[in-house]
Amino acid sequence: MMGIRFQSWEYFQSYVQKREKIAPEKEWSNVSGLFDVDYLEADEWEGLQRMLSATDYEELTAEKRVTEVRSFRVPEETGRMIFYSVGEEDTEGGYLCMGYGFVDGADIEDTGNRFRPMPERQEREKDFYYIGTEQKYWEYYPILQMYLPEKVLEYLASQVAILDSNYGADRDVEGGMGGFCAVIPKMDEAAKKAYSQILEKHYIQESMYEYLDTVTADGKDWVEALYLTNNDYGIILIYQKGVEA
Repeated sequence: MMGIRFQSWEYFQSYVQKREKIAPEKEWSNVSGLFDVDYLEADEWEGLQRMLSATDYEELTAEKRVTEVRSFRVPEETGRMIFYSVGEEDTEGGYLCMGYGFVDGADIEDTGNRFRPMPERQEREKDFYYIGTEQKYWEYYPILQMYLPEKVLEYLASQVAILDSNYGADRDVEGGMGGFCAVIPKMDEAAKKAYSQILEKHYIQESMYEYLDTVTADGKDWVEALYLTNNDYGIILIYQKGVEA
């Protein structure tokens, strides 16, 4: 079944808040603020057909799998909306999300729905990611949080926030000023090839970094290395130690 496993329900909430630009409120973040939780058979809620791809919906209905639908009321400039998430918690505290959406609480016809399915497999399985803006960070966050530890995610978020602040969020990330972060999330042969390709493409000499730091998390060492290609352009490489070998 398509879907992305977030480290927890709270991680998922944080992602939705940032992606949808929702100001946090107590009723949003507090689980006790839930006003409705439904456990539905896959074919009992028509909204699933708009949240999931046709293939995923067919698979879900074929399995007759029970789906958890959580709903919150959230603040919106145009009125009160209801937030739906479709997924389930696992035994380790993670949250597998297949999609989420917003519905106008007064719109019983659901014409104001805004549904967001989780990224398709081909959109998330990449050897590396170029991330230069906060918008791109939150676009890739569901994928990145599956591989990167929290310390590295926080560092990445801080760097793209600085770039946006200094050079603008709408800039040409690869062709303008400022620079970007190049993230290699895995440790395999494809990751090693990606590392070499990034260095070669941007004419980077491996040993000529401005700074290099190593963060240890969950028993793995992650490297954060800054390379300056000119006075107003830098590339931060983020990867697991050993990829460069």
